[in-house]
Amino acid sequence: MELYWLLIGGAAAFLVAWINGANNAANAIGTAVGSRALSVKQALWFAALFDFTGAMIFGRFVSKTLLKGIVDTSQIGSAYIIVVGMISALFATGIWVIIATLFKIPMSISQAIVGGVTGFGLMVLGVEGVNWAKITEIIISWLVLPFMSAIIAIGLYYLLVKLTREITRRNLIILALTLYTLMVYTTALLLGIKTLKISDIVYALLESLVYTIIFLVPFAVYIYHKTPREPGEAKRFMFRLLLIASAAAMAFSHGANDVANSAGPLSGVIYAVFYDSVPSRVTIPIEALALSAFGIASGILIWGYSVVETIGEKITPLGIDTAFIAQFSGSIAVLIVTRMGLPVSTTVSIVGAVAGVGLARGVSNVNLRLLAKIITAWFIGFPFVAGLTALMLFFLI
Repeated sequence: MELYWLLIGGAAAFLVAWINGANNAANAIGTAVGSRALSVKQALWFAALFDFTGAMIFGRFVSKTLLKGIVDTSQIGSAYIIVVGMISALFATGIWVIIATLFKIPMSISQAIVGGVTGFGLMVLGVEGVNWAKITEIIISWLVLPFMSAIIAIGLYYLLVKLTREITRRNLIILALTLYTLMVYTTALLLGIKTLKISDIVYALLESLVYTIIFLVPFAVYIYHKTPREPGEAKRFMFRLLLIASAAAMAFSHGANDVANSAGPLSGVIYAVFYDSVPSRVTIPIEALALSAFGIASGILIWGYSVVETIGEKITPLGIDTAFIAQFSGSIAVLIVTRMGLPVSTTVSIVGAVAGVGLARGVSNVNLRLLAKIITAWFIGFPFVAGLTALMLFFLI
């Protein structure tokens, strides 16, 4: 019987991870494909690699939030209820995101799975069994994140337009090195801070500096020797490199954040099966992370092209430079909230950043009807998955 539930739980977690990769691959590579910086095939392999790496290294942080932060599963005495509840939340999430992907809507898997876990908590423990303060905190982050990424994108757009209007090859190299340094250092710092203790912050600052130097030196050597002499060609060359680097940062942060959507509930199943309950202090099993990370990577490779066009072309037209601005802004915004341990959405972040780039050039450059359709789907997702999870549990317990 234990093997039976583990297989079903693993299958449900893999389904969510797989459709997560298929739908959310566009968050990392949509701008790169839309601006023709990478081919679809190149971009899919690229995203799969960095997503898997981010999931394995940093996925444990947000997974704990989904396992214990929303519903205190240690209060549930029945292992059967925990297993069935987590599996129901996973299947409900998978069903909703498959529907969204068929309609090519970039969907927030984080919103869906949080809705599923909430529905589980309401059905089993009632209103008082749900951590509404944590849910409120998460929902606020969903509301703030698109505006944060949009504001960053708008500000960066105006800054770069001004700086690159009349620029020499030498100054362009300096600008590229500055942006690359900022991107690498910020990513390393936000992922490296373990706690808010002064000693940990200082250590993370120094550690991030070392990583930045390691990555910066070969980048500087490469662009110094490879950058074209003509300013226009040099500008395109630089922004293509920066776009690819920022896409890597987004794919890495997507894996770090979104692997929790599968690994968190699956960890609950594993603990319930082997220990009959979820203890008050937990660690995320490496098996749960590995299965979920592999699911995301395979989903990217097999069906990851499905939503790429929506992100890369349909919200607003993107060039190499504007694509970089959107990607960089989205990755920085999502890394900030990811490091807070919140299961936020890279979808929300990149859509906000892409819309911000469009708005910076004028409202007419943004497909407002499509944007409204995407946002409506986001708002529907949370209650739909919560209700579907509760309905499943009604017939199972």
